[in-house]
Amino acid sequence: MKNNFTEETRLLFIDNYLDWEDGMNDVDCLHHIVGRSSNSPYNAAPLSNFRNHWPEYRSSHKLLPLSSKEIKKKYLLKTKRFLDNINYQPTDDDLTFLEKNKEYYEK
Repeated sequence: MKNNFTEETRLLFIDNYLDWEDGMNDVDCLHHIVGRSSNSPYNAAPLSNFRNHWPEYRSSHKLLPLSSKEIKKKYLLKTKRFLDNINYQPTDDDLTFLEKNKEYYEK
């Protein structure tokens, strides 16, 4: 797959088992929130692959698509709060990602 998350990024979320969509304790994948163009941890959302990552499940359960602006904003804000809470120090690439996607962080 193109631009998978690094081991360092996966390790940041290793002790988090709560799904960003519904809070259930069964995370088994990291979703690229705004596409695979960035490997930044700020672009990672822990999800249950079957329940909240697969488009078929989402549509059959009337969940907004992962590509919707509302979902992107929801996940980006949760990820930023999570990384802030663990005192993650953003790299220059992370800061570029945040700047490029600032529309999702503004009220």
